[in-house]
Amino acid sequence: MSDRLEGLGLKLKLHMEQTRDGTMTEALEKLRQNVEAAGNAVKDEAVRADVREVGQLLADAVSTTMAKVEQHVRDAVKRTP
Repeated sequence: MSDRLEGLGLKLKLHMEQTRDGTMTEALEKLRQNVEAAGNAVKDEAVRADVREVGQLLADAVSTTMAKVEQHVRDAVKRTP
């Protein structure tokens, strides 16, 4: 995916360079650098491990919340005549 984004950034840069607008060229260069940094982060095993851990923590939090909601619903149903 990062390769596609980087390719898109380069294509946009080429189109903007054709307009000779220096401001746009600078903005696209920053975009290219950011895409490259994101691509490097995706390839970094430590970052990938952190993303997996955060994903697991989020899944655990959602699971715990759903269990609490389920219990509240059951309690409410029991109280209903």
